[in-house]
Amino acid sequence: MATAFLSQDWYRVADLRLRRHGDVTTARHVYRGEVWHVLQNPQSGKMHRLTDAAHAFFARLDGRRSVQDVWLRCCALFPDRPPSQTEILNLLAQLHAGDLILGDRLPNLTEIDRRTREEDRRTLLAYVKNPLSLRFPLFDPEPFLRWSAPVARLVFSPFGAVVWLVLIGAALAGAILNREALALPGMDQIATAGNLAYLAVAYLVVKALHELGHGYAVKRWGGEVHEFGVMMLVFFPVPYVDASQATFFPGKGPRMIVSAAGILVELAVAAAAFLVWLAADPGPVRTLAYNLTLIGGISTLLFNGNPLLRFDGYFVFADLMESPNLGQRSNQFFWHLVRRVLLRDRDAPPPLVAPREGGLLLVYAVGSFLYRMSVLLFISIYLTLAMPVIGAALALWSLFTVLILPAFKALRYLVADPALDLVRARVLARAALLLVLGFGAVFVLPVPHVTTADAVLDPAEGSLLRVMGSGFVERVLVADGQAIKPGQPVLELSDPFLSLERRLALAERDDARARLGGLPLADRNGRKLWQEQLGFSEARLADLSRREAMLVLRAEVAGRVHVPEAASLPGRFLQQGEVPATVLAPGPSRWRVAIPAADAGPVDAGSRRIELAPRLGRPLVYRARILARAPEVTTALPSFALTTKAGGGLLVDPAAESPISLTPVVNYLLTVEADPAVTLPGGARARVRFVHDPSPIGPRLWRALTQTFLRQFGS
Repeated sequence: MATAFLSQDWYRVADLRLRRHGDVTTARHVYRGEVWHVLQNPQSGKMHRLTDAAHAFFARLDGRRSVQDVWLRCCALFPDRPPSQTEILNLLAQLHAGDLILGDRLPNLTEIDRRTREEDRRTLLAYVKNPLSLRFPLFDPEPFLRWSAPVARLVFSPFGAVVWLVLIGAALAGAILNREALALPGMDQIATAGNLAYLAVAYLVVKALHELGHGYAVKRWGGEVHEFGVMMLVFFPVPYVDASQATFFPGKGPRMIVSAAGILVELAVAAAAFLVWLAADPGPVRTLAYNLTLIGGISTLLFNGNPLLRFDGYFVFADLMESPNLGQRSNQFFWHLVRRVLLRDRDAPPPLVAPREGGLLLVYAVGSFLYRMSVLLFISIYLTLAMPVIGAALALWSLFTVLILPAFKALRYLVADPALDLVRARVLARAALLLVLGFGAVFVLPVPHVTTADAVLDPAEGSLLRVMGSGFVERVLVADGQAIKPGQPVLELSDPFLSLERRLALAERDDARARLGGLPLADRNGRKLWQEQLGFSEARLADLSRREAMLVLRAEVAGRVHVPEAASLPGRFLQQGEVPATVLAPGPSRWRVAIPAADAGPVDAGSRRIELAPRLGRPLVYRARILARAPEVTTALPSFALTTKAGGGLLVDPAAESPISLTPVVNYLLTVEADPAVTLPGGARARVRFVHDPSPIGPRLWRALTQTFLRQFGS
């Protein structure tokens, strides 16, 4: 809805002769084909965006012409859409609040003091509202950046771009060639005592170079950086530089490069460290290179490069989409839609939105809010676990400022905003209806309820064919999938040392027999000695015969044999206890499942159905049923296959030799009817879905929160 062209308050400003602040600088920007002018107040460092018409008005404030004369001149300059008096009043209020204009009278010292105290109050309130992100300025890096400006010109040049591309390309080629040896590390590998020191050094190096990249990028395009400091992000020190002057750059290319400079530097460091990691021998250098790759690569892409968080990726994305101040404007647009569409407040003033920009603002507002809430929830849980008292208090305060305070502001808008005086009853009714519908959707409406877990096939008794004696594989006596009987040979092994020992034992036995036969009967002591030697040799031959028999691997049960690497087995050395083959016995299969104790309640209460999907690379789902449940809650797991070490979801104690979960679990035994068309070896993995009766999501969330609270603070 357009604002009124004439205003009853115009007489208050019509005769004023205002002039621009002499130190204000201006830059011309183009967003989505529209011209905007960015004003910067050098005293406060704040920037303001004006439309072309608003800037035309501002530029003509010279202290000689009145506001009425300047307005009439702007109406003549923009006959198709002349600025209204209401718009000019709003513009003057914005310029006055930003200290961009001066009046024709002596300055009001009381007003200046009030605004200074108000600015200090807002700064303090920002610290109080967000205690998890505090900034502490340290020093001015501008002298150093000015002294080393040639480095900035070299780095941000065509030569620097070519070097960066070659470095990234070499790292990608190395990753592709060594992809089989690469795997994302788990927390049990990263957060070890021996690796934390390397991780800290890598973090300091990467983040220092990150901020140096921002500073050099600003310097490369003629800007200045006057603040370097440390931001305590969730009580963790994160260096920063004030690169806000890049916002003033006219071209969006330099602005995007300044925003992306830290990411580009971190990726270059990660690429160089990755190449060192590939070439270095195990030791401190390789470990440090590994952590540099981890910090500069993965963490950069997940956090700094994420446009949903207000880090580097956000500013790159905003300039790329030509949507300045994307976060604030998307929130304003979202709440404008809420007021117009849901509350039917037709008088809500529309925000400034470029053509075809509304969809972007709406999607970004919803996506960034959901992502921020998930991150805030994770941080709150982390703080509560790390520092139960202080962490819980800070987490509750952060949740209050993010959820409760905005809800209070919305309630105050509905109850006391003068703009709703004429339609307040209707708006309150709609708001109450939406609140009831939302409550019903969360606490009444049943939604699908599923518990998922990993499962490992429990081998039947005698199905695992273990090598009883070490040796080299001579022959594979069966084909993969062949039906076999109990006692049938599967593998034949050989041990050259065992054959040599047998020859020596035979020679010793023959020698003992010959010596015993050559002694006279009267030599009772001599004959007794060689009889004992002969008995020892025969016992040794019997033991060697037993060990030779153990070199033939035989089936213990009937079924189909599975030899996964039959073609490559001949000539391979197998240690005692290895399992080169399994027998797939007919009948139902049994699967071991471990479910966190906090999620076991719905499983114990009963499920509509249990779906088991073996991980075979193709869609295949079987119906399963619970055969047994362990009576106690434990941390012992049936197999490492259920843990993060083997691709499962349960964290395991890295110091334990057996699979010990870091969280209490309940163990289940499932049974699945046999499928003659599919053969699964012992140790095969699957994904299990326990499908429960639909239930509202609200009680489930509340139960999860209470269980988490009781688990951490109940003892």
